[in-house]
Amino acid sequence: MRALKLIGIAVLNIGLVSCNNNQSLQEYYVDNQGNKDFVAVDVPTSLFANTESLNEDQKKTLETVKKINVIAIPKKQENLEKIAAEKSNISNILKDEKYQLLMKYGGSKTKLEVYYTGDEEAVDEIIVYGYDDKKGMGVARILGDDMNPSDILNLVRSMQEGDIKMDGLKEISGIFSDHSESR
Repeated sequence: MRALKLIGIAVLNIGLVSCNNNQSLQEYYVDNQGNKDFVAVDVPTSLFANTESLNEDQKKTLETVKKINVIAIPKKQENLEKIAAEKSNISNILKDEKYQLLMKYGGSKTKLEVYYTGDEEAVDEIIVYGYDDKKGMGVARILGDDMNPSDILNLVRSMQEGDIKMDGLKEISGIFSDHSESR
C-alpha cells in the first residue's frame, strides 16, 4: 500500500513537472479582450484588399491569410504601470520556442518585433508585437494556413505601392491616436 502511494506521488510529480503552464498568445488575447484597459479588434482581410488591382500570386497569398487579431493598450497617464506589466507578459510569452523571431526593429522608446509559428515554408501565424513610449503597446496576430513569408513580404510591398487599401490600417492605428495622451 505504501509503495502504491509513493508511485502515485511520483507519477503526480512527474505530471506536474512536465506540464507547461506558460500562457500562449492566444490565451493572452482571449483573457484580455474583454478587459477595459485593452482595445481588441478582429480584422478580416477583406477590409484591406483592393483585390481588383492584385495579380494572381498576390490574390493567392492573400487567401492564405484568414484574419488579423489586434490587442492594444493605448497610453494614458493612469495605465503606465499596466503597460509596463503587459510588455513584460508579452515578452515572456514570446520567449516560448514555438515563436520564431523573424525581425526586430527599434530601440528603447519604440520597438517592433515580428515572430512566426509553424515552419519556414508553411507559416500558420505571424505575430507583430510593438510599443511606442508615446502611443502604447500592441500585438497583432496574422492568422492563416500555410502562409509563405516571402509571399507575405511581396504582399507588403504591394501594400506600400498602394495595391492594398490602407483604410483598415488607419482604423487600427486610430486606436492609439484616439486614446493616447501624446499627440
